[in-house]
Amino acid sequence: MQGRFKLWIAAIIALFVVGFLVAFAPIRPAPRGFQEAAFRYTLPQPAVEKADQLDSASSELMAFLKEKVSDLRSAKFATPTVIEVSTFATTEEIANQDRQTVTQALRTKYPDLREETEVRTADKPIWTLGSTLAVYSPRPQIRLGLDLQGGAQVVLLARPETTVSFVSPEDKPMVKLATGEEDAAPAEGAAPSNVQTPEELGRNLIRALAQQGVAADIVEVESAPPARSLVVARDAKRQITSSVECVAAYRVVVKTRAKTQLEADRDRNAAERYLEGAFPGIEIKEDKVHSVFVGKGTADKVKDIVERRLYAMSAVREPIIQTQGDDRVIVELPGVKDPAAVVEILHETAQLQFCLVPQKYQPPAGSEENDYSIWTNQYTKQEALWAQVYAESDIEFTGADLKPNSKVQPGQAMELVVGFELRNEQKEAFRRFTAHNVDRYMAIVLDGKCQMAPVIRSEIPGTGIIEGNFSPEEASKLALLLNAGALPVPLEIAENRTVSATLGADSIHQSLIAGIIGFALVVAFMILAYRVPGALANIALILYLVLLMAMLRMANATLTLPGIAGFIMSLGMAVDANILIFERLKEELYSGKTARASIAAGFDRAWTAIVDANVTTLIGGSVLYFLGTSAVKSFAVILVLGVVVHLFTAVTVSRWLVTMFAHTRLGQKLAMYGVPKPE
Repeated sequence: MQGRFKLWIAAIIALFVVGFLVAFAPIRPAPRGFQEAAFRYTLPQPAVEKADQLDSASSELMAFLKEKVSDLRSAKFATPTVIEVSTFATTEEIANQDRQTVTQALRTKYPDLREETEVRTADKPIWTLGSTLAVYSPRPQIRLGLDLQGGAQVVLLARPETTVSFVSPEDKPMVKLATGEEDAAPAEGAAPSNVQTPEELGRNLIRALAQQGVAADIVEVESAPPARSLVVARDAKRQITSSVECVAAYRVVVKTRAKTQLEADRDRNAAERYLEGAFPGIEIKEDKVHSVFVGKGTADKVKDIVERRLYAMSAVREPIIQTQGDDRVIVELPGVKDPAAVVEILHETAQLQFCLVPQKYQPPAGSEENDYSIWTNQYTKQEALWAQVYAESDIEFTGADLKPNSKVQPGQAMELVVGFELRNEQKEAFRRFTAHNVDRYMAIVLDGKCQMAPVIRSEIPGTGIIEGNFSPEEASKLALLLNAGALPVPLEIAENRTVSATLGADSIHQSLIAGIIGFALVVAFMILAYRVPGALANIALILYLVLLMAMLRMANATLTLPGIAGFIMSLGMAVDANILIFERLKEELYSGKTARASIAAGFDRAWTAIVDANVTTLIGGSVLYFLGTSAVKSFAVILVLGVVVHLFTAVTVSRWLVTMFAHTRLGQKLAMYGVPKPE
């Protein structure tokens, strides 16, 4: 019997230790130098008049300092008179340099600024264990939702897109461009009056599409150098519905938001009919038609890529990503005050393409500077825009053919380049392609922009590099995007806002104090009502709290205001189970049974009622999880996990402890159970 009791004690202690290590993470990897340098400044006068203006003032401060400090992490007004700034710093020297830069920048805006003398690091260990581990102050590792700590919320909207390139013979231009091509006289069959300006042709095509049902309430012209126009149609909600770009005198690219193949065919036919009518006698051909549509599973694909991108970013911690319908992805970034850089990563398509450039084109003389905006037609000696070259180039391979192992590495001149490797099944095809196109230019294109255009000197086995005079941030960003994959459809930012915490720091502090007081009252009640079993139940309750927090961290759950309600409810249910058991125990003791027999009977008879109550709770929590919104899901997850944990602690652990007590001499006394002696 004693051996069994020792095993129970060891199991309880082990559960508590493991749960505490997981939930509070007091032992973590030792920091390598400064992970973050934090600075604090005070102002003699408040920067804002009202507390609700702090978020907007913090956003302005972040934008102001971002232009001055390259490795800025965050900048905010903690109070109307206190500014807190942090930067990424790997050494103390860099931290001090950052501090000087930040201070100088802030003094230009706030001359009377006062700075603290101490440079603080983000999470300083109490002591280190060797060179790899360190001991920190215990801190709950549960991530907080937007309603508790604030942050950013971005709603990404997936958009369908159909792209059609219409081409006329080179000697019969459709538009007149200011790139030297306007001097090419139209041949017979195309009167000079037929040739339009890019803006005229764009507007006319937009009108032709509008007659087929494509919304075009707002038509505007966006500049597209040199001397070209990109005509864009937007609806009343400022969403792009169609666009027309003249990439050459004889090539026009039309894009629409066709939702189905039927709509895509309708738009193509409408554009083709207009061009044939506007340029009689000229053979207008369709070239490179490409459509992507939003359907079932699109949002899940976007979510997967967004998750990979965000989890690869060290600046983003514990994002919350969920889909809404087939075309929306909601991204919540708790603690992120300036989402601009993150949104840029989310929004970029990251479509990598390897294009075989037509032989008539040569890269510009300044290609060593990675400027591929203007090319030269070696036959006509005229300049051609990259958009024109790109439209005429053949796409041979894409980023989908790459392994997700792209990485930043130093180049021959010690500049940063991004190395890539093709998938095994594509390496042979890539080798054959390069072997058959020796001395041809192969453009490496990212999101339509030429990054480099090397000459194929010999066959390439399936690996290479991408150059581009990258900064460390740009190179890391490119590698991240390539490894995460390209988005399957274009994305638009439907909503991008900074969210303030529903509860302020003072409110959270007061709630914590109230929770501690409430817990202390529960502990006192259990001891007064049930004596020693109540005290032992309190031990099980503490173990319950530790294990629940550990499970929440392992489940990667997010704590929100509804989640706190679920936490408190599950805590009350854990106490309720012990009350049921101990009331049964008292009844058995009143009937004259021994303490050991009463304990066994009390737990056994209360078990049925406890199971019935908790099964119904589990059913309700499951329904809330599968059918509820994100806030309701947080409540449901914590409630269900709490039920599972307290069924173990309130029944099994409490029974172990009370049974061990009953085997002691003191455990034979009825007064220890709150039961008076029989008269």
